[in-house]
Order: sequence, then C-alpha cells, then structure tokens
Amino acid sequence: MIASTRIRVRYKDTDCMKVVYYGNYLTYFEVGRVEFLRQQGLAMSHVDTQVHLPVVEAVVRFRKPARLDDLLEVRCWVSERRRASFRFAYEIRNEEGEPVATGSTLHACLDPATSEMVAVPPWLLERMPVVDSK
Repeated sequence: MIASTRIRVRYKDTDCMKVVYYGNYLTYFEVGRVEFLRQQGLAMSHVDTQVHLPVVEAVVRFRKPARLDDLLEVRCWVSERRRASFRFAYEIRNEEGEPVATGSTLHACLDPATSEMVAVPPWLLERMPVVDSK
C-alpha cells in the first residue's frame, strides 16, 4: 500500500531564496507517514499509546528544489520490516510530477512504559504490507 498526501509549501518552510529549507523534508516525511497510518485506520495519537516508534535513521536525497507555494505530493510506503523495526520509504514530487526528494526513515518499536525494544505488534504488522517498488 502506498499512501499519498499533498502539502503546499508555506513561507515558513523556505529560506531567503524561497526554496524549501533542507531540514523541512523530514517534516514532510513525517506528514507522509502519519497519513500512511491514518489511511490504514490508525491515528498516530492511538498508535503512540500502544507503541513508540522513534526514528533511528533518516536518509534524504535531494533531486530538485521545491519552492514557495509549490503543491507537493508526498508518497509513503513500508519498504522493509524486521522483528522490532521497519522502514518507511518516501517520494516527494512537484505538480509537474518531477521528483523533488526521496528517502527513508528506519523506526524501532519501543514499549511506552519501559522504553525497551519490542517486536512490531501484530495489529501494526497487518496494516503495514511491504511494497517492493514504487
């Protein structure tokens, strides 16, 4: 399953050249993964009470600058699952369909009460099919 959501580039997201500041792509990735979960019937506010999903690795590849007022499509899917972690992959495209950025985030699963690593819960696994390609 590939989830898709749109984000309009806001003034606060840009630098003095009206280009999206590089750190904001991680925020766009976060919007994508929260919407992925929502489209799977899981609100992040509920997920967080059951299991914590800290980012333990983040990768961003910049392809083309996004600019103020651009409408971006953020696509998100699960590209890898392990016993106690999983990886979201992302692709951001502009209105012309050109790739702006790609990347991934690796998430560990932690017990909210103990902060110990735990296996990905079955209720989460069933809503996170792995997609091999875009």
